Amino acid sequence: MEKQPRSSAELGKLANVVVDPNIPIRFYFRSADQLFKQARVYKLEHDWERAYILHMKYTTLCLSELPKHPTYKHAEYKANLKVMKKNCLEAIESMEQMKPVLDDAYNAHVKKIKEAQELEKATSIANQTTQWQSQQRSIDVSHPSKEWSLQDALKGVIGVGYGEGAKTFTTGYHQKADYPSLSLHNQSDGFVYQPKLGHQQTFIQPPQLPPKISQQPSLPLKIPIDRSRDIKAPELPPKIKLDNNEAVHRSGVTTDASTERGEPLRKLLLPKGLQSKFLSIADNNTRKKIETCGILAGTLKHNILKITTLIIPKQTGTPDTCTTENEEDLFDIQDKHDLLTFGWIHTHPTQSCFLSSVDLHTHCSYQLMLPEAIAIVCAPSHNPNFGIFRLTDPPGLDVISNCKKTPAFHPHPDLPIYTGADEGGHVSVSDYDFIVLDVRDKK
Repeated sequence: MEKQPRSSAELGKLANVVVDPNIPIRFYFRSADQLFKQARVYKLEHDWERAYILHMKYTTLCLSELPKHPTYKHAEYKANLKVMKKNCLEAIESMEQMKPVLDDAYNAHVKKIKEAQELEKATSIANQTTQWQSQQRSIDVSHPSKEWSLQDALKGVIGVGYGEGAKTFTTGYHQKADYPSLSLHNQSDGFVYQPKLGHQQTFIQPPQLPPKISQQPSLPLKIPIDRSRDIKAPELPPKIKLDNNEAVHRSGVTTDASTERGEPLRKLLLPKGLQSKFLSIADNNTRKKIETCGILAGTLKHNILKITTLIIPKQTGTPDTCTTENEEDLFDIQDKHDLLTFGWIHTHPTQSCFLSSVDLHTHCSYQLMLPEAIAIVCAPSHNPNFGIFRLTDPPGLDVISNCKKTPAFHPHPDLPIYTGADEGGHVSVSDYDFIVLDVRDKK
C-alpha cells in the first residue's frame, strides 16, 4: 500500500535534534557528516522526503543546536565548523528546491482524497434515491389509486363545484346599482354641466439641480520616454528547480525491524565472509590474548545500508580493551572512499561473546551517529563465538549516553541495555565480496 505523501511542514517536525553537552563534540561532527552524506544519496535517488528530513536535521544540528555545546568555540574545531557552514548552504539550497515539489505532491494527494469522498457521497445519495423510488413503485403497484382530478377534489366545497355534492350560496339581493355619469344634462335649459372634482392642485416643477462638478484631479502630462536609449533592467539569475515531471520517489521500508521506541530500522547487509576474514587478520593478536578492532563501513542505496569495507585502523590493545588511534586519519580514509560508518567489530580473546561496560560506551558513540549501527563481537574460544548487537532504545541508549561513572569497567542498571540485531533484527547476512583496508603500521 502506497504511503500518504507528507508536506514539508510535517517533515520538518521529524527533524528534531538534541545535543548533549556531556558528549564530546567530535562525535557530533561525525554524526553531522553521516547525516549530510545520507541526505545527498537520498536526493540523488529522488527520495526527497528522506533527503529533506536529513538536510533539515543537518542544518538544525549545525546552526541551532551545536553552538550550545560548551566546546563549540574551541580553536581546534575551526576547520570542522568551516566545513559544516559550507555544507549548510548546500543543504538549505536543496531544501528550497525540494519544498515546492513535496508540497505539490501533498496537495495533489489531499485533492484526490476530497474528490473521492465527494464521489462516494454522491454515489450514496444516488443509491438512496434509487432505493426510495423502488419502494414507491412497489407501493403504487400494490395499492392502485384512481387518477386525481380537480373536479373530484372540489366536490362538497361550499360555493365551488357542481353535481350532487355541490352547495350554492345566495344573498337574496340582486338589485343592480346605478351610478350617475359625470356629464349632467339640465332638462330645463338644455345646458350640460361638468361637475367639479374637488380642489385641483397646481404642481410646480422643482428647480433643476446645478451640473455635477467632477472632483477627480486631472492627470499630469505624460513624460515622453527617450526611445534612443535602450535601458534594460538587470536579469535575475535562473532559479534552479527540480524536474516536476518525475514523481516523488519514496523508498519503502526495507525491514520489519524497529527500535524499542517504534522507530523503523533500515536493512543492514553484512557480508558472509567478514567474520572469518577479520579473525584471520586478528589471529596474531588473539594468540597473544590482545583484542583487535575494525571499522565497518559501506554505502547507502535505495534505503539499504551495505557493509562494503572492513577498515583495520591504527590501534592499541590489551586482553580486555582496544582503542583506535589517529581518528582523523580514519575519517580521511572514509571521506576519500565516500564511505559511511555502520559500526565496529572486535575480538574477545579471553572472554565470552557479550558487550562489556567499555564496549557499551564505545558503541554508544556509533549508535548516536546512526541508529542502525552494530557492534560485532568475536569470541573464538567460546560458544557462541560470534554476536551482532545494538543498544536498546530505550532504555540502553539513554542509560549509556547519560552514564558518567568511572573507572572504565563499572556496573550498569539491571536493564535490557543491549540486544541481538541479526535474528529478527535489521541485519541480514549475504554472500558478496567486500574490501579490506588495513592501515596499521606494518612491522
